[in-house]
Amino acid sequence: MQGLELDAFTAESAAVDATLADVPAAAWARTALGSWTLAELLAHLVRGVTRLAAYADEPVDPAAAVVDRVAYYRYDAAATAPGVARRAVDLAREVDAETLPALFAEGWREDAQVAAELPADRLVTSAQGPIRVDEFLATRVLEVVIHHADVRAALDLAPSPTPVAGRLAADLLEGLLGAPRPRNLGRVRFLLAATGRIPSDDPRLPVLT
Repeated sequence: MQGLELDAFTAESAAVDATLADVPAAAWARTALGSWTLAELLAHLVRGVTRLAAYADEPVDPAAAVVDRVAYYRYDAAATAPGVARRAVDLAREVDAETLPALFAEGWREDAQVAAELPADRLVTSAQGPIRVDEFLATRVLEVVIHHADVRAALDLAPSPTPVAGRLAADLLEGLLGAPRPRNLGRVRFLLAATGRIPSDDPRLPVLT
């Protein structure tokens, strides 16, 4: 496939590479997101950008309902959070923190190559059920955009999503909201408020945590 989703995934992942280029060794132990250290956060992100390659060859359940990029995020977060956290902590323990940027760079490039070789409408399995390749890649864009902001925050840097990925991520979050973003929020602040990174006086937010 080619298209907006692949362009956005590639652009934002390359921007993460640039952010990670000069992380000092002592920074990997910093608190980054909840109880995660920066190393554990990046381990989670490494897993996130390697899912398409992992899923592409798995059989798709023909009886399962197909989800799209918005429905993918309609799940019980409280039930899934412990497993997500455990996998990130386990991966971070298995590798030297300073190797994580290389694992990320290798992982997202492999996923991008897999995406480029598959039809956009090809169904693959996922944690939430069968999903089209382009729809799944959109979920990866959101993950990379939001966690890139988390990485930058841990490094005392301002969030700086690439324009193409920021727009796609905001559109997906507006889909979860079921309405355009609040007029008093610019795109970057909406991304952060909609995912619980900053407070909002809009009672509909956050839509994803």
